[in-house]
Amino acid sequence: MLFTLSLLRHALFATPVGPAERESERAFEHAARLENIVHRHLDSAWRTARDLGVPPHEVEDVVQEVLVVVVRRLADIDAARERAFVVATTSRVVANWRRTRRRRPEDLTESMDAIDPSWLCERSGPGTPEQSLERRQKLAVLRQALDEMPEPQRVAFTLFELEQLTAREIAEQLGVAESAVFSRVRRAWVVFRRYCERYAGGEGLAGGERHAGGEPARARVGGARDD
Repeated sequence: MLFTLSLLRHALFATPVGPAERESERAFEHAARLENIVHRHLDSAWRTARDLGVPPHEVEDVVQEVLVVVVRRLADIDAARERAFVVATTSRVVANWRRTRRRRPEDLTESMDAIDPSWLCERSGPGTPEQSLERRQKLAVLRQALDEMPEPQRVAFTLFELEQLTAREIAEQLGVAESAVFSRVRRAWVVFRRYCERYAGGEGLAGGERHAGGEPARARVGGARDD
């Protein structure tokens, strides 16, 4: 909770607002809505950033930037599509982060020191130690397979399969056709399946990526959405 409120304060004060507007009823309504978005969807932004390859020690900065965008665009966000907006915005912020990262040398010592193995458990639920270990192993395979996907496929796979957005929501937020979303997810499944086959013969991790309607089936590695 303290972490959430800290990010919320950073986001609120990153956008200039006059004293009179802060006192207005509209400003209070916006603040209440923003806090609700943070409480309901911050975890989705956090997971999406990690699934798109942001290392643990940089996720906080990425999520904070997402919140700044949410503050600036709050009046434009459809109340029924708040989660879709947050997740898609995270994918765009991560794309900018990647471009910035390519332009500067990475401190490998810092990156290695900041890695916390417990982050792989964030999608895990209760269970026996053996079940927990199995989930950790599957999550590790998932992260490595995601690293092999081209960026458009990785984004589509993450938003559709892991964050459970609909193809229509993804298409609207990313400005692409639904058919492009389905195509990217299917191609991502090919990459995923090939990686699993190399890793462990593909047993239990790479099958059943489509249902009868031709739409890719939801991935079951790592758990379902929780909001």
